[in-house]
Amino acid sequence: MSRPVVAIFAHKSDLTRYEEISLTQCGRVLEAHPLKLICPQGMNVSAYLKLVPQLEIDPVPPAFLSSLSAYNKFKISPWLYDHYQDYDFMLTYELDAFVFRDELQEWCDAGWDYIGAPWFKGDLQKPEAATIRIGGNSGFSLRRIAPARWLNRRWKLIRPVHHVYRDWMRNTRGSQRQYRELIELAGRKNIFHHRVSKVEINEDLFWSRDVARRFPEFRVAPYAQARRFSFEALPERLLAENAGHLPFGCHKWHTNSLDFWRPYLAECGYDV
Repeated sequence: MSRPVVAIFAHKSDLTRYEEISLTQCGRVLEAHPLKLICPQGMNVSAYLKLVPQLEIDPVPPAFLSSLSAYNKFKISPWLYDHYQDYDFMLTYELDAFVFRDELQEWCDAGWDYIGAPWFKGDLQKPEAATIRIGGNSGFSLRRIAPARWLNRRWKLIRPVHHVYRDWMRNTRGSQRQYRELIELAGRKNIFHHRVSKVEINEDLFWSRDVARRFPEFRVAPYAQARRFSFEALPERLLAENAGHLPFGCHKWHTNSLDFWRPYLAECGYDV
């Protein structure tokens, strides 16, 4: 049996009403698993413990959570996965997520290295026309820790050099300083082992696109599995494709589709 940990990320001492709902539901549904509140050292956590007394506080250097960019780098960095190396899987639970039932062990047993809510491209105002995009959102996501640790020690390039050059050419033209920048972007800033936390990219795109392309053995869950795991965009379409069954959890329920989620949260005891 795999051993998962639930990683709840927080950067401020107070919570909004929606964040209180998200955290309370996490504590209720996933109480059988270790619940770690990852927060800046010195942060007042009394509001969190009042809602979920069994939370284990895991303070980290404040710089790790000081900005969105820092947060993305933190969730790629070797530090995070080495820190939780005693576990097999990490469920990342941001406080705009919601979990409906405890399927965590089932999803750990499914064999994926990364799984998150499906993404779409195209006009999201026309759900039937939106096409599936590679990857999965990380706000409510499951990742296997051992492959993440292994990948962070590889010397293989994250992106092919010609892709780095193509993107660089779109944005700049050749002063000596800029050519030195290109060499760095294609070289030491483009390998998994060295300075991986400096990669300027959303971490869910890093794992589900870049890693999956460069390491075919890294198993990212396909669309049919991802939509059973979580919803983010186009929940009406995903619910229909799931034959009316809700997923394990969802992300951005109050910012993307509150009207859709309101009756389901009411069934769980929350008036929104």
